[in-house]
Amino acid sequence: METLKEIVKVKFKDGEDTFFKKYQAKDVKILKDAEREDDTLEVENPEDLKELEELEKLEEIDKKNNN
Repeated sequence: METLKEIVKVKFKDGEDTFFKKYQAKDVKILKDAEREDDTLEVENPEDLKELEELEKLEEIDKKNNN
């Protein structure tokens, strides 16, 4: 069973200001992949980071199997 979050917290940067907004996952549309300055992620809950890494690994495996 897979548990998905229904609310997405988005981080915005406006010059030096940084703020967060929450959106319903169904209303979020990814237009393009964001480029990161570094590979570190800011995570409130370390378990979420582990789950994200596991999902990314599964996605890579799935892509390899489909090709």
